[in-house]
Amino acid sequence: MDTDVAIAPADAAFDAVPHRPDHRGAIRHVLVTENDRVIGVLRVNTGLRRWLEAAETGTRLRDVAHRGFIVVGEADVMFDVIGRLWDQGATMAVAVVVVVRDGGPARAQDVVGIIAKEHVADAVAGAIKLYN
Repeated sequence: MDTDVAIAPADAAFDAVPHRPDHRGAIRHVLVTENDRVIGVLRVNTGLRRWLEAAETGTRLRDVAHRGFIVVGEADVMFDVIGRLWDQGATMAVAVVVVVRDGGPARAQDVVGIIAKEHVADAVAGAIKLYN
């Protein structure tokens, strides 16, 4: 799970987000919120930063935030999380899981991290290593 998550309002300008100094050149996830509720997630990476160096799109975060995410609690088991993704028709390649305290609704102040496809792959690989 990645606990280094930025939070930005849905009406914030998309163009400015990849260049925020708190990204420090790393791949990060930005929680896009409206009225303190998470309405989507945006992955900020090096390729996106390069593409936006001179761009002025006028786009808002709400327009580009990925809404294909599920909300899980801190204590949920990874295999159950993967099962929920599958049950809800989420595509594993783009699935993002928002992890919250107590498994409640996705409110910005309750988010403790993001589980992305890389984390799922790492968990599966780690489990396989146990049996080798």
